[in-house]
Amino acid sequence: MRAHKLIGATLAAMLAVGGIALAKFEPKFDLKLSDLKRGGNPQADIHLEFAADDEEIGAFKMTLPKGTNVASDEDIPDAAGPIPTRSEGSGEEIGGGTVVIRVGPDCRPGPEGALPIGTEVTLDATIYERPRTDAEADEGVHAVWFLDLEPANRVRLLVKGSPQTGWTVEGAPTPSDNTCNPLTVDLTINAKSESGVPIITNPTKGKKMVITAEIVSQDSPAVATFKKVFKLSK
Repeated sequence: MRAHKLIGATLAAMLAVGGIALAKFEPKFDLKLSDLKRGGNPQADIHLEFAADDEEIGAFKMTLPKGTNVASDEDIPDAAGPIPTRSEGSGEEIGGGTVVIRVGPDCRPGPEGALPIGTEVTLDATIYERPRTDAEADEGVHAVWFLDLEPANRVRLLVKGSPQTGWTVEGAPTPSDNTCNPLTVDLTINAKSESGVPIITNPTKGKKMVITAEIVSQDSPAVATFKKVFKLSK
């Protein structure tokens, strides 16, 4: 028994001295709604945070309860005129925010002795409702919330469900060798689209609204789960 403890202690000391970080997955998630009335039309503020030694995000899923309504692709008109920066479509803008992320060669260490160059940058994010493709419609996609972080990344957030069953909002960033943690994401889903269409409508019945989130690691089977309970008023 003493031999096993000694070996474990020696290994831990070697890892500490060598500067090797043991991977963990402890992201933070928060969600705030601006309107908590039954049938209200809230703005949703989403916060994600990953420490430098966290495993990277592989996928995100948020679940809205039965009774909630989400605007469909047909509900939200296309933006007036072509928008050159939107090669994926021209749906109306429904939100935005900022993403702070580390970029540079040190995100994926190269040969021993290579210069570890990297810095944290702030990217402006735009979220627009991109028209569904025929294939997405066939798969039951209700709406596509397109998170545009050019030039760093672009993420399709697929909205599926109904007021009778509840909703999921799910997407996955494309892995990149040039970006890594620490990562902070602050996004807002507006109460209404540019033309005034309500994006999310609270249930008209019940005393509370429960929204859950799952964040999946890109590097392991780890999944972080969160639950937010909002009290609804008349």
